[in-house]
Amino acid sequence: MILWEDPRLSKINSNLKKIRMLRKLTQDELANLSGVNIKSLSAYEQQPEKLSTASITTVYKLSQALNCDVMDIVNREFLEKKEY
Repeated sequence: MILWEDPRLSKINSNLKKIRMLRKLTQDELANLSGVNIKSLSAYEQQPEKLSTASITTVYKLSQALNCDVMDIVNREFLEKKEY
């Protein structure tokens, strides 16, 4: 998925938020579709690094609701910085 083609989305840091907006969904709609708590969803969009600490189940639910690959919604730069 190419997220940088839409200039309106270029200043948004969260891949999750970009895809949600491209799908024309509100946070409330995505929360209902995915079963992910709206407060968590909001936190993942405002601070994309938090999504890298979410459970794989949560990330999978979001990707399924958005009809995209799990790696499309994860900001890879935060995965690369994570220490195990």
